[in-house]
Amino acid sequence: MKTLIWTFSTRLFHWLLTIGFVAAYILGDFDEQRSLHYAFGLLVGFLILFRLIFGFIGPRYSHFRDFPFGFSNQLDFAKNFFSNPKTWLGHNPGASVVMLLIFLVGLFCSLSGYFLTTENYSLFSVSFNEDTVKEVHEILANSFLILVIAHLLGVIADTAFHGKSGTLASIFTGYKNGQAENVYLTRFQKAFAVVWFIVPFIFFYLAFDLPVKEEGKDDKDGIEREHEDLDD
Repeated sequence: MKTLIWTFSTRLFHWLLTIGFVAAYILGDFDEQRSLHYAFGLLVGFLILFRLIFGFIGPRYSHFRDFPFGFSNQLDFAKNFFSNPKTWLGHNPGASVVMLLIFLVGLFCSLSGYFLTTENYSLFSVSFNEDTVKEVHEILANSFLILVIAHLLGVIADTAFHGKSGTLASIFTGYKNGQAENVYLTRFQKAFAVVWFIVPFIFFYLAFDLPVKEEGKDDKDGIEREHEDLDD
């Protein structure tokens, strides 16, 4: 028997986040595409922000209370992964931890990128220099990539050893093999989902007009000031 586990909004978020992160990560190496890099980075940040909220107001399986974070669950999952694993219709314990880390790392990665874009290197009255923000942003981006790879490996392992659960197919269809009540969104959750996907794309569009500091601008201005002082 198949059960609807992932609603359309959850699946749409999954694929938009994938596209957004991959695009932002690749475009980060191309200076001529910096505006597009920032736009995708902002898209990722707002998608995750709304997903975190959805984790407290969303339906079962998407709600954080259904994420088996507990140590006993983690231990049982690791010990019995290859033998007699417990069936998890939602996220299994390992996936729960990885997904939460993806949300948090992705959100702070986007936030650090925004600081670089606006030349505002402060958070809660604590100021940082540009090099520190750049380094943190790169560490977070690479950490995000590592977590995404871990997520992919987890899906591959689950498909190889627990293929009957239908985890891989559920990413596309929303259905997993198991007997439980299908998940549906309430009117409020549907309304929230509409906002969830409209707002990130609004900021994606607006990101092209964000004030961006040109690379080497500070050095160039400094050299020009030195020449002016010499002329005086």
